[in-house]
Amino acid sequence: MIISVLNIKGGVGKTTVATNLAVGIAKTGKTVLVIDTDTQGSSVTWRGERDDSMQHITVISLTSAAALRKQIISFRDGFDCVIIDGSPHVNALAAVSIAASDLVILPVGPSPLDIWATAKMVTQIEDAQAINPEIKASFIINKFNKVTLLSQETKSVLGEFSISACTTTLGNRVAYADTMTQGLTALEWHDPKAKAEVTDFINEILGIISWEKLSA
Repeated sequence: MIISVLNIKGGVGKTTVATNLAVGIAKTGKTVLVIDTDTQGSSVTWRGERDDSMQHITVISLTSAAALRKQIISFRDGFDCVIIDGSPHVNALAAVSIAASDLVILPVGPSPLDIWATAKMVTQIEDAQAINPEIKASFIINKFNKVTLLSQETKSVLGEFSISACTTTLGNRVAYADTMTQGLTALEWHDPKAKAEVTDFINEILGIISWEKLSA
């Protein structure tokens, strides 16, 4: 199973989504590899801060489209789940990631800039789906605040795309930033609301790919 977490806009929470999803899937007993394709290396940095006593996640850096294309099959054969933490660009690397994926997750924030940027990525996904209709895709709204009009409007605007949005949303919580700096995830943190919404999100993704869900 290959899952890509992509968006051409930075700051939408790709690494937060990728790492939380990785730990959640690993907790179901699957082996997980995270491929950090961003030169900034946020997932690699997160893994470097992670204590070896925690749920094991393998993380590598791979920023070459050619290298990813050549190695992705062996990565898939070596792990139950490969999660590609994408770079903020529409380029050859993103194209390879999408083409190789069973599922593409698009984190998007409640911002017009996020939605405008996302539209370009949706077009690239639709082009790949025209060749391989088996590729699934879903939005996940990050930094969601149910009391703001902008967050509600984001839900409405995303409904105009061909790609559906997860029913789960991730809130604008300090817990996500705090856990990233310590190599942790919301599943391993003391904020029950963050843990609950991440569990719901992971289980929604596991439902899409027809895998066993994470216990609460």
